[in-house]
Amino acid sequence: MRLDSSNRSSHSGLFLLEMILAILAFSLVSAVCLQLFVKAHTLGQDTKDLDMAVRQTTSVASVLTQTEAPMEYLKTLYPDALTDNAGRSATLCYDQDYQPCKEQDCAYQMQITASPLDGQTTVYSITVRKAGSTSKIYALEVTAYRQYIP
Repeated sequence: MRLDSSNRSSHSGLFLLEMILAILAFSLVSAVCLQLFVKAHTLGQDTKDLDMAVRQTTSVASVLTQTEAPMEYLKTLYPDALTDNAGRSATLCYDQDYQPCKEQDCAYQMQITASPLDGQTTVYSITVRKAGSTSKIYALEVTAYRQYIP
């Protein structure tokens, strides 16, 4: 029995079409998987940033609410902190690993603003954001009451 060349050509054309469709399907599935991996990585990084921002903010909030001269004490804990002369605001800089650092190595910034209500009560606004960004990672407002001792 003899196969003519036209029959052989149609089988190879069909095989080629199947291979092209298989490669196309594989490419589409690969693109979707790659997008999922990138999204998972971004979500993981955002979660890490939020967790570390919450930890650092609550640590600073404890200092602000439990010490007598909180801004001065904060300056001793964070010697590279940028403070204003009136002691009403401070900026703390952190590197990629959320370790305190100098301003030139800053990856994250914590802005602390004090708003005295009266002689004994002060409200502190603490905001953490990426350096150079306007979007907040985390914000906390705490109120400190200093007991008047004559």
